[in-house]
Amino acid sequence: MKPKLLNIPSTSCELHIAPKLSSMNKKGERFANDLYRRRQRHCEFSSDTFAPIPFKRTYRRRGRLESGRKWSDGRPALQTQPNRPYNQQELPTNRGHGSNVNTLLNMIIKDLQPLSAVTRSNASLIRNELQNLYWEKRKEVQNAVNNAHNLVLSAELWSSSEEVFYLTVSCHLISENWKLKSYVLDTAHLLTKHTAENAVEHLLRISNEWNATEKTQIVVTNVDGIKKAHINGCRWTYIPCFAHTLDKVFKETIKGTDCEPLLRKCQQIVAFFHQSDTASQSLKEYCASLNLRQSELTQSCGLKWLGTLHMLNKIIEQWKAIFKVFVDRRVDNLCLNENERKIIKNIVAVLDILKDITEKLGSQGFSPISNIIPLVQKLQERLRNQRMVENRIAKKLSEICDFHIGNIKKNLWFSVSTALDLQYKTSILHDLGTEDIAAEIIKQIKGDTHAAVQCSHDTESEDSVFQKYWKTTNIPANALEFWKTSEEFKKLAMVARKHLTVVSTAIPVERVHQLQEAWLVDRRNCLEPENVNMILFLNSNQ
Repeated sequence: MKPKLLNIPSTSCELHIAPKLSSMNKKGERFANDLYRRRQRHCEFSSDTFAPIPFKRTYRRRGRLESGRKWSDGRPALQTQPNRPYNQQELPTNRGHGSNVNTLLNMIIKDLQPLSAVTRSNASLIRNELQNLYWEKRKEVQNAVNNAHNLVLSAELWSSSEEVFYLTVSCHLISENWKLKSYVLDTAHLLTKHTAENAVEHLLRISNEWNATEKTQIVVTNVDGIKKAHINGCRWTYIPCFAHTLDKVFKETIKGTDCEPLLRKCQQIVAFFHQSDTASQSLKEYCASLNLRQSELTQSCGLKWLGTLHMLNKIIEQWKAIFKVFVDRRVDNLCLNENERKIIKNIVAVLDILKDITEKLGSQGFSPISNIIPLVQKLQERLRNQRMVENRIAKKLSEICDFHIGNIKKNLWFSVSTALDLQYKTSILHDLGTEDIAAEIIKQIKGDTHAAVQCSHDTESEDSVFQKYWKTTNIPANALEFWKTSEEFKKLAMVARKHLTVVSTAIPVERVHQLQEAWLVDRRNCLEPENVNMILFLNSNQ
């Protein structure tokens, strides 16, 4: 029998379904669950802000609540904390229920598991503890943001499906002991719109909530078109994510050429073996008999350069075995001819250059933009070498690189940051010299009131300080360590702190060049929309 829906106000996130007390069969219960999920989805997507975490759904059966909890009016009483908005209210906490819940919660946060992975008996307890832990950590991060003088924001647009988009906003600062610190602030659900205008609105909302708007000058992002969507009155400067720019360069290099159908063919080759266990087993056997490296073929989604590189590398390495499987099974349409294999090798040669360049960004966390100019110089130099051996892929990619990042030296944020990193300062001398950079740094020293207070006792002119720095030959391994210990360059240190805070990517560098980090992307796609913000926040800010 179909359940009867009670007339519950639309603001409620709990759907109460009251079937007749006689019975509720399995079919009716499934129907009720479907209605609940549709209602819950409507509640979550009805506004631009996260809805509060919904309560555990309950059904009336034989005059009692299925969960065994007694509520006077069929609805849970929400325990609020003073001065907290409705969408930030906590459910009642349940402390002291053993280490089992804490263990499960740690597993969920560390491995990015959805709450649906736990049993129903533990779900409500874990949800309560998740909220408590989130608010405790949020206070700690808020204190770090409040104590910083200069902040940089990064905004990563990502999707869990073709229709569900999120914007993860992180904050970067250099602490008092000269350590680059990064914190995830918020992950906003963009609902049905994932335009640059919508991303800017959420970005501004998040920065206001964290009191970071006035302290921020730079936003590093992978959102295309965000400069045109810039909100009037906001003084932010947008810098494109370096990793995203390389993806865009590779995509534009391949689009509209004979390489595009060739890469699609390679994806079909991988899909052929993924869909057939017998074909995969035959491939392993042929690899063993031919003394080839045995590794599972990897699929590339879209035109991401890193995924494409791994896919093509494995196809080339195992081609002799792949060809034998195709001959046995008479698969003619997926065979690669000699010219196609040559094109693939040219693509791999170019992508190997991108891989080497991005690996120099670092191994973990975020890296400052001070090494981007020398990396772009090395990239163009190696692409020119490939052009000399008639690699037309390298030629086109070099031209598109020039279009997107050819004028990077003229950007003062990049050039000044490079000049204030002793490892790379000489890389900008050949084209720019020191006059423009010195003038910009001196201008910033005089205009920085915080720097003026810190260095009020220093009578040495800004120009002489900069010239002394420029002649310094003692190059440390870490630029931040140099500015921390150099007493004679305190005036420059204030400017260096601001510019070396600017990061090069909107994502941690380990996700730029390590394929094994793809597990994080896969797992976060499975998180429930109402929990994704808290779980990613706690996972990233451990």
